[in-house]
Amino acid sequence: MRRGLLGCLVAATGVAALLVAGGASGARTAASAHQVVFYSVATSEQYVNNKDDRERGQGANPFGNFHDATASTKQAKGPFPGDEEVFQFAVYAKPSLGRRVGDGRFVCLYNFNQNVLCDASYDLPGGTLVGTGAFSFNASDFNIDVTGGSGKYSNLRGNLEVASAAHHAQRLSFTLR
Repeated sequence: MRRGLLGCLVAATGVAALLVAGGASGARTAASAHQVVFYSVATSEQYVNNKDDRERGQGANPFGNFHDATASTKQAKGPFPGDEEVFQFAVYAKPSLGRRVGDGRFVCLYNFNQNVLCDASYDLPGGTLVGTGAFSFNASDFNIDVTGGSGKYSNLRGNLEVASAAHHAQRLSFTLR
């Protein structure tokens, strides 16, 4: 009985030590977050209007019992759910946009209320960062969750804050852990 109790006590102490070490490691990870800032300018944009898909759903909609008896008289403004957009960006090290250091791409799918879901990738000095984010089509500032990377960015996660900058640029502020 004493051996069993002693074994449990040793195991519990070991688990507690691991939890404390894990907590300390987590604190170091949070403290070791670093920020990298770049600037980008859009170099190309391709919009895919999927209106033909919407027209196929009028009349006998496969997603319910809705039947469109009359033509719509409301003038709606896009982008509409299902439309897509692809952006390419030149990435610069400084706000003066003097030296190009990389490239970026957004592949976006529009959903309801002019909101968009974008997959983003940035080829930067030393590696690539990828992420995804949802935001309003009309937003000038937004966030992207950084979900991974390669090269010196391998195994890093974090956040990208995109904000308007001078010269029709965007300030890219990556906070990585």
